[in-house]
Amino acid sequence: MMPCIVARCALTLAMSTIVTSAFGRVPRRIVIDRHVLETTTLASSGGRSSANDKDHDGGAMFPPPAISSELESLLSRARHYLDVDDADGAFATLAEAYGIDPTSADVSAMFERCLSLRVEMARFDFHEREDGPNAMAPSAPRADERDGGDGIPVSNVVPSERRLRDLFQDRVGLSSLMIDRERYDEAGVQLRRAIDEATHWLDRSLSQSSSYRGDGDYSTTIFDYWQPRIDGARYLLHRTDAACCRWGSYFADGDRLRRSLLSSTTSGPSVHPFDALKFPCISLDLASDIARDYARRALLTVGVDVNEGAYREWRNTAPPRAVVTAERCRNTNTIQRRRMRIGYLSPDFTSRHPLAFLMQHVFRHHDRSHFVVCVYSLSRDDGPEVRAIRESSDVFAFLSPSAQSPVDMYRTIMQDELDVLVDLCGYAGTSIVSEIMASRCRLRQDRKDEEDVRSFPIHVSYMGFPGSCGSSLVWDYSVFDPIVVPPDKDDIRGHYEEALVYLPHSYFVNSHKTAIGGRGDEIMAFDEEEKKSLRSKYGIRHSAFVYCCHSRPDKIDPSTFRSWMRAITLVRSKYELRKQNGDVSTAKGNINCHGTPVLWMLRSGDEMEKNVRRLVRQEFGKDLEECLVFADVVERKEHLRRLGIADVFLDTPAYNAHTLGCDALYMGVPMISLLRKSDDSNDVDVYSGLDLEFADVDSGACTSSGQEMRSIATEKLSSRVGASLLKAVGLEDLICEDMAKYAATMARCALDEDWFSTIRRRLLSSKDSSPLFDTKRWVENLEGSFRKMAELGVDCANYPDIVVRDDSYTTKTVWESAGN
Repeated sequence: MMPCIVARCALTLAMSTIVTSAFGRVPRRIVIDRHVLETTTLASSGGRSSANDKDHDGGAMFPPPAISSELESLLSRARHYLDVDDADGAFATLAEAYGIDPTSADVSAMFERCLSLRVEMARFDFHEREDGPNAMAPSAPRADERDGGDGIPVSNVVPSERRLRDLFQDRVGLSSLMIDRERYDEAGVQLRRAIDEATHWLDRSLSQSSSYRGDGDYSTTIFDYWQPRIDGARYLLHRTDAACCRWGSYFADGDRLRRSLLSSTTSGPSVHPFDALKFPCISLDLASDIARDYARRALLTVGVDVNEGAYREWRNTAPPRAVVTAERCRNTNTIQRRRMRIGYLSPDFTSRHPLAFLMQHVFRHHDRSHFVVCVYSLSRDDGPEVRAIRESSDVFAFLSPSAQSPVDMYRTIMQDELDVLVDLCGYAGTSIVSEIMASRCRLRQDRKDEEDVRSFPIHVSYMGFPGSCGSSLVWDYSVFDPIVVPPDKDDIRGHYEEALVYLPHSYFVNSHKTAIGGRGDEIMAFDEEEKKSLRSKYGIRHSAFVYCCHSRPDKIDPSTFRSWMRAITLVRSKYELRKQNGDVSTAKGNINCHGTPVLWMLRSGDEMEKNVRRLVRQEFGKDLEECLVFADVVERKEHLRRLGIADVFLDTPAYNAHTLGCDALYMGVPMISLLRKSDDSNDVDVYSGLDLEFADVDSGACTSSGQEMRSIATEKLSSRVGASLLKAVGLEDLICEDMAKYAATMARCALDEDWFSTIRRRLLSSKDSSPLFDTKRWVENLEGSFRKMAELGVDCANYPDIVVRDDSYTTKTVWESAGN
């Protein structure tokens, strides 16, 4: 569900990010009726997939908030407009309703109804008149028309194009709403029609360009206007097809998208930075360029004169960043003369977003003898997670984007005299946070006095956006670890504009130990009978070996899925052979003789399940179809409980499980993740004796049905988080260097009982001792970096990277493991 906010500026077309999670979704942008609508998806009342992501994909439902009398009045008025087919009146009223409650499911549902009406009316208007005698003739501008940055003089916008613009934008906006309700087939229909109509009109217009009159090369102008919008719609269609597991042209569509981005001559990309991280067709290099473009856009939006040439020259000539160390900040209970003031800014302090769940108990661990904690929320919410955050902060303030500009909100934040401001959003949805952060540059431009310049806080990016934000002018630091951004790999580190804080263990924080509870609560404690009952509830045999992937289906690429199925095919055949021979042991130890192995996936609609089943029948045989089990989104407690009945969680290489990965590991479910290495010097054959042979499926082969197989790179940060989590719980055994080892590790988990039992025992024992679930120690390490930032000062021209040391663990930190 996803209501919307009418933004101040029209960016691109309806390209946007939908990042879901097991219990909610992250904001994203769509364009509707020449307005940019910032849409925030809430958990679907139907309980469909959404697992976290920032990553999560498991799914929890939330009760709808109470409707105010003012909002109900607006909704009633909008219903009246729709009943009399006044789509424009309904749209304006719903935009006003959004300003009252941007999270209302009722507003979202009525926006869909409104856009459906607009599409029908615009479709009739466009198709009825397009072939008329005056369709291609220029017309005088209407009184309410203006250029708006399109680059096309309004006198040259012909009637057919004006009608097409309305129809195209409404179709794309409607498809975005349908995607959020997981009606992917219907969304695909709207997108395909939008692309076909725009492409047909553009081709005809270019062929008849000599009939146009007006200034400049009109054919070039209309091409520059339409092509990035068509490319953006194609990308949204690519995402829609991926969510449906419609993989027939997955890699070909990705290639076309990449080519369009590389050849684009427009000022901004048609792909959102968060989307750029999700799909393997977009490289780290290209994703970094997209982030830089969005950073530049944020600066321009708040009125910063960006000298792109000078900035590029500075980047190219800047000396390599130095590296300094910091120590974990231990709690001394000694009050300092002046405590550091730390601010945290996010639109996602809401119970519907994974960020609030992950960080609900983080702020309580800040050492109040050294730090003052100020939290700034762009959302109004009073759920239990938000209450926990508010109660553990010294200042909790609500900033209203509808009442203040980004610059004014930044001025409000500055009144608290912060030393450090942490951006917990980046580009994870709404653009407003990046514009607030960019406001520091705007205010610095307006100030001459050196002391005034030093009064600004240091800017830090963390958690919200798993990548570089693309500008060291806006963000001074990003917080990561040496697994997700290897300090010794220039081909990865070189794409991060800002200085980096390297935490000693996983950068990914969580509140699982305190939020979920111990072994005595309802989530963690269930015996074999309860486990058997839960498996039966979800259609899984009690004796089955369960491979689980509750990540969003659009994170799964076809090559990875086929690797999973090959491993399951091998396990199934081994089980059958052992049963026939009555053999229950091998040289490597006991062999599990479970029933049929199961692949337990999150469903994103009936079409998705149908497509997956069809692929398995065609390529692996009808017998393998019985290995597939599908699940819908459930409330958070049930999501965690059912996750605990799986045997192994399968990470998705293109975009890893982040919150969901923490969920699985905390519930005692080992996770297998891919992390490619540049060399094979550390290859160890741990599979000998089990007769597990897998070809390296990364070699670009084709399947028996002719479908292309491709290697999935793990250079982007979002593809490396799973390895960071596994390293933090001491399960490096499950980090695989290629898909051949990934598939072999899958098989070994099911076949080598002694080895797998050891893996599970190590994971269960690590929950109380591993750095991944030690939230207090994670905060102390972060505080160490804040102290070092304060020592360096706020006017540093080229901030050094900060390496935080933690001597409390006897095992190597990730920095030491990286060879530093």
